[in-house]
Amino acid sequence: MLEGLSSQEYHQAILDALKETDGQFYQLLTREYDRRQKTLQLGAAENQCSQAVLAALGSVLQNKTAEGFVGARMHGGCEVVDDVEGAAVSRAEETFGAQYANVQPHSGTQANQIVLTAVLEKGDRLLGMAIGHGGHYSHGASNSFTGKFFEVENYGVDGDTFVLDYDVIRDKAIKFKPKLIICGASAYPRTLDFKRFREIADEVGAYLLADISHISGLVIAGAHPSPIDFAHFTTTSTYKPGGPRGGLILMGKDYVRKIKVGTKDVPLWEHIDEVTFPGVQGTPYFNNMAAKAVFFKETLSDEYRGRQFKIVENAKRLAGSLVDFGYDVVTGGTDNHMVLVNVAKLREGLTGPTAQKCLEECGIVVDMIHLPYESRAAVADGIRLGTPIVTKNGMGSEEMEGIAALIDAVLKRVEVVSDGGYRIGGSLKEQTQGKVKDLCGRFPLR
Repeated sequence: MLEGLSSQEYHQAILDALKETDGQFYQLLTREYDRRQKTLQLGAAENQCSQAVLAALGSVLQNKTAEGFVGARMHGGCEVVDDVEGAAVSRAEETFGAQYANVQPHSGTQANQIVLTAVLEKGDRLLGMAIGHGGHYSHGASNSFTGKFFEVENYGVDGDTFVLDYDVIRDKAIKFKPKLIICGASAYPRTLDFKRFREIADEVGAYLLADISHISGLVIAGAHPSPIDFAHFTTTSTYKPGGPRGGLILMGKDYVRKIKVGTKDVPLWEHIDEVTFPGVQGTPYFNNMAAKAVFFKETLSDEYRGRQFKIVENAKRLAGSLVDFGYDVVTGGTDNHMVLVNVAKLREGLTGPTAQKCLEECGIVVDMIHLPYESRAAVADGIRLGTPIVTKNGMGSEEMEGIAALIDAVLKRVEVVSDGGYRIGGSLKEQTQGKVKDLCGRFPLR
């Protein structure tokens, strides 16, 4: 009987209730925890949130429905959730140095959708980074809403250096005349020049949207330059920097800039609010919103900010070690948390999907990825590695060298039998799994 339980007793009883009510899913949760404890998590798009964030996610706030914004809800009983959203907004503004924060988007992609819906009409022109060169689907891919409703032109990386050439991007913008330029990437290991992007946007009369989902933790800490006062809009997912699932829209000095809506001139921040609700989404997830607020407080700590620099340091060491083993690391290294490796150049027949699968079989979790200017469009040539999780669990430079050696041992000894087909010797698999478990045992989940 839950009747009469205190708040503490109610929330502490949640997992016990799941175990009693649905043992199958309690076991699935247990399996996922065990999987993460015994394998190396090197996904560049992943992170892990704190127990405090998880507690907010699994709270009674999940049960509240309320559309609208603070002080202007369409439902009653909102005094608590108004305080939740107000705290989340003020904490987001503080940690990012922003003048405006919208904590309601359900994801980073939905944050982008809100901005695009606010400033573009169907058929307007959008300039974004090509998906095959490191961009994101919501930046203009043909199979995304952006590709379906807007006229899209892509920019990419230089064919020799694999870095962005801002003069080429400027020339493309002048010729294409977009109404919106999107900068930010899902697979680009070098520093983004947000100031240069804003100069290009201003020259052609375009809005600038900076999607910093992958690097937002680094931006918070100052380990990567911030776009807040260069871009008109900055968006991010909140899980990649180590928080809960969700999205965020931020604005700097342009938040009061006017945009014409019908016959009225309204501030950009007000228009973004109106497009969020009722324009794009309804009820926000107040449990996620509370978890965002908890996470934003964590980002103000010296521990969090120091860890972001360690993430970059570890990525540099991992990249350098792989180069020493003879791997083709895209751009020769990294400035952020991710390392891109062209495994197709390592051995005849090796592909990104094969590398991902055989490494995972040995306990090393990475992502396959398409790389710019691939020779085979249908098969990914690369893998993408990230250091946020292993860094949070306490690993450092020495461990990065060890991880590189484990990756090298698997990829150079696996037997490639066809595209997507491979065989791993039992001893190699068992030895690697054992070393991975030992390493993870010394640096458990935090």
